[in-house]
Amino acid sequence: MKFSEVGLKKLDDREEVQELIDYQGFCAGHTAKKVDEDKSKTDDASVTAEAGGRTMDEAEAAVASESPEPGFHSICPDEALDKLSNGWSPWVLDVRLQTENDIVALPFTDQVAPHRTVQVHDIPKTGEVLVYCKAGVRGKKACNRLIELGVEPDRLYNLDGGIMRWQTDVDPSMPRY
Repeated sequence: MKFSEVGLKKLDDREEVQELIDYQGFCAGHTAKKVDEDKSKTDDASVTAEAGGRTMDEAEAAVASESPEPGFHSICPDEALDKLSNGWSPWVLDVRLQTENDIVALPFTDQVAPHRTVQVHDIPKTGEVLVYCKAGVRGKKACNRLIELGVEPDRLYNLDGGIMRWQTDVDPSMPRY
């Protein structure tokens, strides 16, 4: 293929790209702006969590950690691994998008159902359910949604910190995204 076959023309006055952008920073979402005490007006960004280069999940996690969890269990990766090693066999629900699951997933995942569309039929009628996402926030939202749909809260376990904390605490060989 030749460059001219694509129908693009090189712009001579365009600055040459020397390096790729900071993907994490670029995709992190809005950053909070400090409210000027002299002004009574604030913009919409001032009510969001300060992102500071974090992903949207990580930024939301800071806000979500301040609110209490309504009855479901929160379990850290080390505790989950210990329980799994001792015979615990929950249904494992990944509430990320399928494209995220394609990048990296816990090898014992039973089903993928995005947190916004998770339904009662996505999990078995009985038994414990381990829910995970990237950083733990969507997992909490999915647990709350399942509770609203009638699932008993004591059946649900949200993986605290999601698959990123699992990668940090349990299996550093897993890819990060």
